[in-house]
Amino acid sequence: MRAIAATTLVLAVSNCTAHPQAATGKEARLESCRYDVAVAKARPLTLDVTAECAGRGFAAFSANEPELLPHLREVRDLEGRLLQRDGARYRLPDSGRAGLRYRVDLDAIAASAQSFDVALRSGDTLIAPVSTWLLRPEPPGADTRVLVSVRSLPGVDFATGLTPAGEGFELGAHEIRVGTYSAFGTLARSRVELPGPLALDEASATRARIEVVVADGPLDVERAALERWIVDSATAVARFWRGFPVPRALLVVLPVTGRSGVLFGKVLPESAPGIVVMVGERSDRAALSRDWILVHELFHLGFPSFVAEGKWLDEGLATYYEPIIRARAGMKTEEAVWEEFSRAMPQGLPALTGAGLDGATEYREVYWGGALVCLLADVEARRRTRGRTGLEHGLVEVLRRGGHASEVWSLSDTIATIDAALKAPILAELARRYGQRGGPVDLAALWRALGVRRVDGGVQLRDDAPLAHVRRAIVAGVP
Repeated sequence: MRAIAATTLVLAVSNCTAHPQAATGKEARLESCRYDVAVAKARPLTLDVTAECAGRGFAAFSANEPELLPHLREVRDLEGRLLQRDGARYRLPDSGRAGLRYRVDLDAIAASAQSFDVALRSGDTLIAPVSTWLLRPEPPGADTRVLVSVRSLPGVDFATGLTPAGEGFELGAHEIRVGTYSAFGTLARSRVELPGPLALDEASATRARIEVVVADGPLDVERAALERWIVDSATAVARFWRGFPVPRALLVVLPVTGRSGVLFGKVLPESAPGIVVMVGERSDRAALSRDWILVHELFHLGFPSFVAEGKWLDEGLATYYEPIIRARAGMKTEEAVWEEFSRAMPQGLPALTGAGLDGATEYREVYWGGALVCLLADVEARRRTRGRTGLEHGLVEVLRRGGHASEVWSLSDTIATIDAALKAPILAELARRYGQRGGPVDLAALWRALGVRRVDGGVQLRDDAPLAHVRRAIVAGVP
């Protein structure tokens, strides 16, 4: 998921404030902004931020997170005048340059929030998304570019998923709300390099990289095993997408004291993706080898983000393909894939047979209901082509057209692109049937046709079933 068992991050975009208008009545337009960020103190971690923007009708700066507001200090305009807060906004005076200066205490925010969605400390490392420490300009402007420079202190490392630009980083002003993760403090860093996006042959091959940051904190598992888990997971995902789906991503490993296994993960996609995964202190090689969360999160990088729609498809795809990707990489058997599907997919039936997936909110219904629709689409696509073409071919076409995690697409355009690659309106028909209203699903008949029979302790796979070739092609894929 883009948030395991939580609301997908891109829904937040739908809450953007309406654009205020200039005093002259002309439409407000923000052209560009520059943020200069300096680490003022290491403990508590304190940032001094100066923002200056160009445009007309510029109105205010707003906080994305309510936890931020009590911990802002010395909020002044660029002429040095103190600004008064109006709700979550700091409105600028009519005269003077468009910008402000402020100080933000990230440690105080972390102590209050206790969540890496806002800010979280782990030993000498503090993790926070961009939205926590950058007040966002209003109106943001769909094409307003923001440049960010960060100056740290000796002994305080800085890592971010933001896209490098010159000596700093860049993103769109409207992207601050879902801006990627950053880490400050004591960081162990490494890099994983992989074939780049859609590198289908050596002549066109590019390289992609994952910046790996292990936050400060105890981990029993040796570093070599941790890095092997990351490399194997990323390589498996890259094989599915015909190359790692984005040129650059940040992966933060966050140790969790007293726990074992991989506990949670989340992606923030702008301006380049950042992923945080929580790994229990007591994890060993076996716990990492059983993990599914990292593959799930890395899969999301190859599929576009939606705004206030399509969570069932977004999360359903990641839920459906994660075990398949791991099976293709030798991390899971074919029997284990179908045992999981036959055991877990009934959790999605209430959404499909009830009010429909579009209105589903219970995560099992969203994730496994979406996964069930993906299975139905994959089966139909492969049935029509004797196993040669599956749903994944439509996904690869979306990615080929630029639909990775940092791009926002509409659900309808995404489905249309997938179906065009499949040469049939397969996914559109399923979305119509199960999206806004429910419909019947005969899961028992589907398992029989695929040759999946549940027995004590697992499943029995029958190769004499009418769609056994489809079942095998789904897991094995077609070269």
